[in-house]
Amino acid sequence: MPVAYCMIELVFDADGHGVDFVFRYCNKHMEVVEGIPVEEMFNRSFYEVFKNGDRKWLITYADVALNGVQRTLYDYSPEIDKNLTIYCYQPQPGYCACVLVPE
Repeated sequence: MPVAYCMIELVFDADGHGVDFVFRYCNKHMEVVEGIPVEEMFNRSFYEVFKNGDRKWLITYADVALNGVQRTLYDYSPEIDKNLTIYCYQPQPGYCACVLVPE
């Protein structure tokens, strides 16, 4: 795929709130958008890869992973200093797939 794509698994606390997500798949174009080698993202949590990562992403990703809705985010990513459009859908319960398009 000629655009950045990843599949993330949501991590929930005992109360069912999203607390983190783990990169389960990243294509090579994720490296271009995120500025980090895929090998450093694969099977690692977002907040491990991005130490000062914004928690704003969790709300939408958890909603998609739990409820199977589709969402489109238009937001600034301070982690990579880019404006992004992120298309999200649920490939299976507990997961959120994302297509990232930088502006």
